[in-house]
Amino acid sequence: MHALQSTIGHGFIPPSCLPCTCFPYCVWSLLRRFRLTKESVAELTLLIEHKLESKTSCNNALSPLEQVLIALRFYAVACMQLVIADLFDVSQPTVCRVVHRVSEAIASFLPDFIHLPVNREECKTVSRKFFNIAGFPKVIGALDGTFVRIISPGGEDAERFRCRKSYFALNVQTIINADLVIRNVVARWPGSAHDSTVFSNSAACLSLKTNELYRDFHLLGDTGYACEKYLLTPFGNPRTLAEVRYNKSHVLRAFSKFYKSALSNRWRWLNCNIERVPAIIVACCVLHNLCIRLDDPEPPADPQIEALVQQLELENDDVTPSFEISSRCPAGFAKRNVIVTNFFSG
Repeated sequence: MHALQSTIGHGFIPPSCLPCTCFPYCVWSLLRRFRLTKESVAELTLLIEHKLESKTSCNNALSPLEQVLIALRFYAVACMQLVIADLFDVSQPTVCRVVHRVSEAIASFLPDFIHLPVNREECKTVSRKFFNIAGFPKVIGALDGTFVRIISPGGEDAERFRCRKSYFALNVQTIINADLVIRNVVARWPGSAHDSTVFSNSAACLSLKTNELYRDFHLLGDTGYACEKYLLTPFGNPRTLAEVRYNKSHVLRAFSKFYKSALSNRWRWLNCNIERVPAIIVACCVLHNLCIRLDDPEPPADPQIEALVQQLELENDDVTPSFEISSRCPAGFAKRNVIVTNFFSG
């Protein structure tokens, strides 16, 4: 809790200061319905309330807390906005505006909650946690892409958003650390874009290439990416016992599955219009990290939600088409071979 306070520069609002009528549920019922604890809802409201306050008291303007609860309910259940409008006794257009306003407000805090390690000590701490889990050295993040469904945007460019799974989507890039904290998110590329294209055009890639801080470190990625000095991939066809050990230690797939399950178990993303989706995705990623910082428990199991999570896992369970045959960066393969020799040959 104190770490979050120092990060955002605000004090903590005691839950007792919030209107009791907004929390008619017990702890677990509230967590099930809004995916956050009462304390975390209070922190979130404090964080963004200055962006949500109405300039007028006319027309029964919604309070910042009410707007936060409407948006959280939308993120949590991915149901039609009309259902949420009935629940909060507002109109459907109001729900639409509130979700967009709250999403933009939360997403504006991306630099405070989602970033690569900022100094060498943090790099060492992050890489040590990866090494303790799987014995893989110098890792500061696991890189992967996932498809997030959208409504067809229509027009001449609509097919650019159709992914290889044959539905319309955004290809969303994330980098996570050993604690499943999101370190980078890119949510603007159409579903037809290859994972490697998204990464090579990202600010994270540029930083890893040019920032001396990351010179000795690297990410882990699947064979859908080219093997680079700053991004190590598994062997497509391991030929030695050391290469097999390397691949087993390459924990990307397991981390990606755990992270996607955790994120999807808390938030559901409804098919939305393309102009709304990026802010919603980034907002949910910020909330994911907020929950980790505040040590929020996992929401209680819900059979319908678990079915949605399983569907998402199936939709994103394959590996992106391979780049293993690429030889454009011999230094990447050379670094991988050195790691195999030094850490997995014994």
